[in-house]
Amino acid sequence: MVFPCVIPKPNRCRLTGEYYAGSAAEIRKTIDTELPDNGAYRLVISKDGIEVSAADDKGFFYAQQTLKQLAFVYGNPLPTMEIDDAPVFMHRGFMVDSVRHMQTVDELKKLIDTASMFKFNVFHWHLSDDQGFRFESETYPELTQIACVRPSSDFGKVHDNTPYGGYYTKQQMREIIDFCHARFITVIPEIDMPGHTCAILHAKPELSCKGEEVSIKTTAGIFEEILCCGKEETFDFIFGLLDELCEVFPDPFIHIGGDEAPKNNWKICPACQGRMLQEGLANEEQLQGYMTTRISEHLAKKGRQCICWNETLASDILPEGLIIQNWMDKKKQVPAFAAAGGRVIYSDYYHYYTDYPYAMTPVKKTYTADPVPKNLPAEMLQNCIGVETPIWTEHVRDFSRLCYMTWPRFAAVSETGWTKKERKKYDDFKERMVTLLPLLEENGIYAADPKEWDPISVSRLPRTLGHFADTVSAEMVTNFFKDTFKKD
Repeated sequence: MVFPCVIPKPNRCRLTGEYYAGSAAEIRKTIDTELPDNGAYRLVISKDGIEVSAADDKGFFYAQQTLKQLAFVYGNPLPTMEIDDAPVFMHRGFMVDSVRHMQTVDELKKLIDTASMFKFNVFHWHLSDDQGFRFESETYPELTQIACVRPSSDFGKVHDNTPYGGYYTKQQMREIIDFCHARFITVIPEIDMPGHTCAILHAKPELSCKGEEVSIKTTAGIFEEILCCGKEETFDFIFGLLDELCEVFPDPFIHIGGDEAPKNNWKICPACQGRMLQEGLANEEQLQGYMTTRISEHLAKKGRQCICWNETLASDILPEGLIIQNWMDKKKQVPAFAAAGGRVIYSDYYHYYTDYPYAMTPVKKTYTADPVPKNLPAEMLQNCIGVETPIWTEHVRDFSRLCYMTWPRFAAVSETGWTKKERKKYDDFKERMVTLLPLLEENGIYAADPKEWDPISVSRLPRTLGHFADTVSAEMVTNFFKDTFKKD
């Protein structure tokens, strides 16, 4: 068995050649202010007992997660050892799409609790999109009266004519937040804008450019209807909604999307064109930059920072302090943003999206991805603040499927987020992961079978094509085919 059998792998571990036969629950804790307060800890298991040193409760918590895995694998007696450990990245996140298909509060708790055992510290919660609105709004009750239920679900070849929807009450969301905070996990809610807003516009069509009825969407896709940037009422609505969101979600970050926002309606909208003229904006991309800046400045007054997907970089008007989440940087703008001092989160589609089959994204491909842009100046490396792995749920209709798709790929990302690059070895990780699978099952998480993690090369292409044939258009297959099968 690989030693130590812990994920993420500790950054320094030394066996000391004896055994401890006492209880793993009996720990002597010592505050050590010389250790960093980023979750660093020192764990010493000797024949006389277990000692943990850390600067604060966060470090003690992470030491306990390490000890939990060690006790599960090695039992009693435990081999004695010394571990000195601290994370490489400050942001170690996982994202759950609760719009296309929802999860119960208990299911989310199982996922969060398991993620915390692997030292994730960010839960990014996707709550609004074209197919539904999942945040209980008292400021705009029509959002949960009208925008939360779609008439059917038509994702790929699966058609269900049953109305689908619901939302999380404020009480439920606060319950999730408290559950996360007890595990030192920050919660980042996402309300996407200006695109992916068909559900919002279904309830409030007056905020679209045309002011006409907008249908809540039942299929996946990118849709022309987006929030009108020319109407001041749009900003009044956004600010009111974000104020309410901030009342529920107390953590420092709010994600406002910003991806996949077609500008065709803005190009022909008198209000949007008038706004561009009034503000001296050169094009519609700058108009989105203007919108992002106003939203960011409003959130700053509430003590919050904006996170946006990387399409936001298409504008050269960017608010101070904006954090960019990189999912598909076709124009290679993210490295330049980081080199200029901007902070970035790595969520590359080709490596970290877990809603695609293992044939397309094997576990090894996820594990070996390097989140740091090549040729980034050494003094700017700190601008790569971390990693985040999403699960989008158009084709993930239940919790068992969600667990199958995310684990062990979530664990692979957790190790990249915590462990130094030179300490990582995939075969080592895989052996540790197989050993820890029963521990996940104790938490109600049933991962993919190890035989499915890394399909042989000859089977990857037909299996990936089969997935796309069932779920997306031929155009998308053409667009992504080359990049999907580039050298991993």
